[in-house]
Amino acid sequence: MRLDFPLLLDCESPPSEAAVAVCAGPAQSTHSTRPSLNRFKRSVAITFVTFVFLSFVFWVPLNTLLRRLERADRVVLVDGQTYSAVQYFGFNLFTAPGTEVDGCFDRGDDIDQCYLGSGKVQEDVSKRLEIMFEAVERLFASNLWDPAPTTLKIFMLPEFYWRGKQGAYRIHRGVERVTHPAARWIAHQFTQERFKHWLIVDGTVVMAQNADGVRGAVRPESISYFNFAPVHVGGTNLTYFRFKHLISGIDFLQQPGARRVPAPPHHSHRFCEEHPGFKGCVYQHLPPDLLEDLGFGHDVELPSGLLKIGGLRIGLEICLDHAMGELCKKELKPWERVDLQLIVSAGMNIASGPVCTRPGGPVFLADGFARTEVSLNAFGRGRESAPMLRRGRRFNVGLEYGADVMVSMQQWLADSILRLTGTSFGSRFPGGSMPGEAIPFRQIPALGENWMKKLKGFYHTGSYVEASLAQKAFERALNTTSTAGAFSDSVEEPKVRGSAA
Repeated sequence: MRLDFPLLLDCESPPSEAAVAVCAGPAQSTHSTRPSLNRFKRSVAITFVTFVFLSFVFWVPLNTLLRRLERADRVVLVDGQTYSAVQYFGFNLFTAPGTEVDGCFDRGDDIDQCYLGSGKVQEDVSKRLEIMFEAVERLFASNLWDPAPTTLKIFMLPEFYWRGKQGAYRIHRGVERVTHPAARWIAHQFTQERFKHWLIVDGTVVMAQNADGVRGAVRPESISYFNFAPVHVGGTNLTYFRFKHLISGIDFLQQPGARRVPAPPHHSHRFCEEHPGFKGCVYQHLPPDLLEDLGFGHDVELPSGLLKIGGLRIGLEICLDHAMGELCKKELKPWERVDLQLIVSAGMNIASGPVCTRPGGPVFLADGFARTEVSLNAFGRGRESAPMLRRGRRFNVGLEYGADVMVSMQQWLADSILRLTGTSFGSRFPGGSMPGEAIPFRQIPALGENWMKKLKGFYHTGSYVEASLAQKAFERALNTTSTAGAFSDSVEEPKVRGSAA
């Protein structure tokens, strides 16, 4: 399988023991002194025992088979096409909560955080739809995607792309009037012929339901949390979805806020290790009737996260599930592998979890801290790990190639100094994180010249503002050299501009 360069679009009941005993009882009683009657009883008992035994023997494999079928790879062929190459398009976008520079202000916090978006669900969903499809249309208008039908094009948004101003879309009467048409409209758009040989992951949708059924103050213990990623097979009417399993401590803001969906209770990592099934530690699964109401009733769940399309076995994980090995440890046997591993996240990197692709098999990550990563599992030992000095483990995934604004700035600065002096710092490639000679990547604008205005209020933009100020300061410094040829030491420090956007 050939790996084309990633593109960065820049801008989270079986038989019981009692039944067996009943069968064994009559069989043992056939030692009675009344032959004929005992013979009859023996016959009945043997028949009964045989029936139960055969039921038990066949019942177990059947249910095992049903469970396996339920979790088996979903197999898809688009026009009978098999793929020999993949091309990845990562949408670099902050889906993490906003801060002061985005207009978040609460008393008592050094750096205030808040969820961004519109308080009106209809307006919030519409704006996110607009941003998503403008990025898709600009991608299509470029000449950077491979039109060959043998190449599977993959477009991924980060985790928490859809969450709303309260931190999750609340499931209550009336919300289906927004979510149902939106979900069906998105699915319909990707059925178009031009999306054949594309796989689109919509980031994730975050929802919450209050079991108390009352308005006002809500007990966190009464809330069910849902986080799932819709997956569209382009050019077909097939849409799948993958539920996230584990709730991370950074998935929700911890400080209380007006109308905000409260964070799950007992969210500490240690508590959840000790109580792995506790409601505040795991996301729930939406029941079929609710999925239907919300607009996802036609979609098919990927309970194992596995999808086989065009001959490629693909595994999908969401953030913390990757770190905990949901795919490579839980769903796959130690000897099983995938051809391609996809991760949507907000605060994760590839090497923080096991990788189970074949040697040289790609891993693609789209992270909600505006970062795209690629790994090729070069040594084929991505399931192996070692503890870090302070905490956590790192997995032997080989080089991680990361692309974000800081990588771009680093590469620009290194290239500028190299041009002026003829000597670079160290032996790393300019940019260091994603060396161009290893995996080439390109950046294309996802939202045009006014991208900041389009994102403002819905996605964090403050870090882009500060990065821009830093770049301008470097530009001034690079254009100011001393008589000795050294660079000026008058580089200005980036300043925090408070509520500037």
